[in-house]
Amino acid sequence: MFQHVNSHHNTALQQTGHSLRGRRFVLLQGPSSRFFRHFGRALRAQDATVTRIGFCPGDRLLWARSAGRYLPYRGRPEAFGAWLRDVLTEDATTDIVMLGDGRAPHAAALEMLATSGLTAQPWIIEHGYLRPNLILIEPNGMGGASTLPHRDFADTKATPPAAADWPGSFARYAAMDVAYHVSNLLLAPVFYPHHRPHSGIHPIAEYTGWIRKFATAPMRRRQREAALAAIARQEGPLFLFPLQLSQDMQLVRYGTGEPQTDILRRVIRSFLADAPGDAMLVVKVHPLDNGRTNWNGLVSGPSDRILYLDGGDLDHLLAKAAGVVTINSTVGLQALQAGVPTHVLGQAIYRTAGLTDQPGLDAFWNAPAPPDTERVDTFCGFIAANFHVPGAFDGPGALAGADNLARWLANPPPANVSVAP
Repeated sequence: MFQHVNSHHNTALQQTGHSLRGRRFVLLQGPSSRFFRHFGRALRAQDATVTRIGFCPGDRLLWARSAGRYLPYRGRPEAFGAWLRDVLTEDATTDIVMLGDGRAPHAAALEMLATSGLTAQPWIIEHGYLRPNLILIEPNGMGGASTLPHRDFADTKATPPAAADWPGSFARYAAMDVAYHVSNLLLAPVFYPHHRPHSGIHPIAEYTGWIRKFATAPMRRRQREAALAAIARQEGPLFLFPLQLSQDMQLVRYGTGEPQTDILRRVIRSFLADAPGDAMLVVKVHPLDNGRTNWNGLVSGPSDRILYLDGGDLDHLLAKAAGVVTINSTVGLQALQAGVPTHVLGQAIYRTAGLTDQPGLDAFWNAPAPPDTERVDTFCGFIAANFHVPGAFDGPGALAGADNLARWLANPPPANVSVAP
């Protein structure tokens, strides 16, 4: 783990101010959208040098020459760290940007940087810890590898960025995703023979799940309406357990080490054994879950006090909830902001005293510890002001997000110049 942003980078910040002149960026993998294309152009507009490393035909498809140099990596995964070290050394790279820290090449890059003595500063971007329409930018690592839980933010006075309203579009997202994966299916065996999907799920299996999900939409809608009616009638304590995407790297790398199916069974056992008799547990599926796992079957069997919900308004649920149990979902932060007691099973940036429930899960059902609302506000203001920029990864918010990210990198907030251990 990096302890501080390196001195070379600090000097560069002091010398360049709001300009990126003299900074040399390497971009690894980004979202399956045109966001990195916009980002490369935004960096170059501020006089930075940009190289994009591509790992598959989809990366090349979504890039453009006007955004910077494209450098394909066609070797084996285990050789990437050494290859990247040579590229960074030859180019005198100052900054390296990647989407998340969990994909195999990204983990290899961070491991190499931690031991090589190179001065390139890694930056992790992702969907914001705070939603919606905010992009996370964090040095060195995120989630379980983040330095945020170790920071003293109690006296921080910070002004969060104002997130604009950029409506999302599932159709737009799906079109980009399909173009990305179809190009990989058709062309990767020839041009990138060692490419493997970062999620570990073959695209055909992924899309088969979505087709099945759309085909069962009327039945799912009826089930959702019945579940919401039962929730509306609930008079006793209501607890919420939001499921995460099983391929989510935050879950895989910083969860509990168990498959999510096993975690769900454990939560259900604990609820049935220890929760009040009039309590209800709502298990809410992730909005982007493709339906490959029969969550409804796992939830519906044990008791009529446990409810499966596919859809529904999260804010409405939180307003009624007596508590939230999560592995490390960003729903946990939303729950804290709503003043809802929250118990975290895995590693999360917000799993700290004063924010989340600290005793064990079995005790949570009867005595959920509420968050310190002032501390929650201070923490969320701190991470919003210092680690987020307004923007989105696709659609109208992508151009603004790319520009905001480039400006942020030209002059990061002071909290990002010195990183606590």
